[in-house]
Parts: sequence; C-alpha cells; structure tokens
Amino acid sequence: MNNRHFPTMGSNKLTHMRDKIEIPSLVAIETTNACNAKCAFCPNSAMNRDREVMADDLYRKIIDDCATFQVQAIEPFLNGEPFMDPQIVPRLKYLRERLPATKLRLYTNGFALVPKRVDELQGVGIDHLFISLNTLDPAKYEAVMGLRLDRTLNNIEYLVDPSRRGRLAREITVRMTRTNDTTAADQARFVVYCEQRRVNCMIVGLFNYLGDVTSSLPVPSFPCEHITRVDILSNGLVTLCCMDTEGKFGWGDARKESILDIYNGPRARTYREMHRTGRRKQIPPCGTCNLFWPSFDGLSWPRRVQFGLAYAYYLLRYRPFIKHKAKFRASPPPP
Repeated sequence: MNNRHFPTMGSNKLTHMRDKIEIPSLVAIETTNACNAKCAFCPNSAMNRDREVMADDLYRKIIDDCATFQVQAIEPFLNGEPFMDPQIVPRLKYLRERLPATKLRLYTNGFALVPKRVDELQGVGIDHLFISLNTLDPAKYEAVMGLRLDRTLNNIEYLVDPSRRGRLAREITVRMTRTNDTTAADQARFVVYCEQRRVNCMIVGLFNYLGDVTSSLPVPSFPCEHITRVDILSNGLVTLCCMDTEGKFGWGDARKESILDIYNGPRARTYREMHRTGRRKQIPPCGTCNLFWPSFDGLSWPRRVQFGLAYAYYLLRYRPFIKHKAKFRASPPPP
C-alpha cells in the first residue's frame, strides 16, 4: 500500500473514532480482474496487476466475515468481468446461502452471459443485474469495447424473455457510458431500446479514474459513496475504491484481517473523516477523482444540508447521469 501523503490525526481524535464501530454499506469482491473487453474508458487494459481469479478459500472467508455483521449489499465485481471467473455461479450460490437477506448486485458487459450461463443462474437470487452495453452502434461497440455487438444483443434478448427473466434477477438495468462522441440521438435510441425490453435504462458520464481518463465532469465537493464501502481486489488487498485499480491507497488485507476490522481501521476512518468534514479534495487521491455517487451516512444535519445542496447543484449543472425506470419488476424467485 502507498503511504505517501497520507494524512494523520491526533491520538485523541483516533481514540474517539474507535469508540464507534461502523458497518460498511456494501462489499465489492473482485473474484477476477480478467476482462474480455478492452473499453477505452476503463483502466483495466492498462492495469499492471497479473490477471488472476481469487482463491476460493479467500472468497469464502470474505463471505463468512460478512455474515458476522449482515452486510446490506454485495457486488461480486470490481475491475474485471465476473463471467471470466469459471467459479462465479457456485460462488454466487454460496453467497446467497450464507447471506440470504443481503442484496446481491451483479455487473457484467453481457458478452459472456450466454444462454447456457443464464440458465445456470435461474433461481440463484440476483437482486439487480447491471449490463454495460454502452452503445447500439456495431462499429462504435467494437471500437469502444473490442467485442461483437450482435452476440451481446442476442444474449440480452434471451435473458429478458418473460419465461426466464423473473428467475434471473428481480431488476435489470442496461447501462451506457456517455463518451465524448456519444450523440443525443445515440442516447435517445438507447432509451427506446431499454423501454422496448422493459429494463431500466442508465446513461452515465465518464469517470476520470483519478485523472487517468479524460472527463469533462469536475471533482465534486460532497462525500463519495466509496468511503462507506469495502472494495476487495482479487489478491485480497482492500483498495480505496474501484478507481484505485492497483491498490496503491489501500486500507488493509482481507487475507489477514476481518472485513469489519479493516473498515474500522485508522486508514479507512481517516478517509471517511476527511470526506465528511468537507476535505475530500485535500486527501490523495480523492482530490483528483470525479466519482459523483454521494454518501450522506454519518453526517450531522448541517453537513447533510450542505452536501445535499452541493449534490443537487452538481446534478443540475453537469447532468452526470440519466435514469429511466422500467415498468417490469420481477417477484422474488421461489425457494
């Protein structure tokens, strides 16, 4: 882990902070950092870490840790494509077995979500499936992602069929990342595509990945949601967030420590304190990152008002994302 420029706090402050145990709102587990796509706006292709699949004993240890405090949500995804993990289906089943009340959210580019895999996922208990489609133009899709659009679209047609979608996931969102050459017509067509398939539509602006990707969206002043998460790399290191793809600003090691101990450790607490007191831009690397999903947890009412207004202004000024809710919502899968 990188210790450069890491702020410190007085012993009295840290002692006071340790008195209160906080629970992460979400745990993200990078079961693999391998990906079948080469997205131009994603740093995965430039990542220095060796491509690997997380060891099964480490994965189970993380899930068992989470069972001790009943985490609200888990995402078996971070900087790779989940379906590049050959054990992803049994791992999802183990997660659901140990954490029946935890929200299970899964992200994929959909290319490897072939009919056979969709059939294997029937009844597993996915609460929300996100598919990063990004464009409906075959040439742009290949240029942006390095994949064939027709295969991904065929996979989506299969999984949204009414005969199987309800047992696949309670909610499905198809997502577009808005790049510099995305037109208004592209976005309108994408919305219609989602409406016709009765799935949620989400169009999101570019994240800058700590300045490594060019984006017109500025660094926000309000706290980032990642201060209330635990993001675990395939090697077990707990990284600051998905933007810290190499784990340079990590919080701990899930192979050696419990998830709750790491989340309540001094490094994690310092990041939360800096964000919650309006000093996000003073702590590296957050001062160069434009991730715009907010966190209002752990704030006093004056701070909630302050950051709520800042978030509202950011939304109105920059329009970082667009959401359209689907009319279809599946019932919970039968046991």
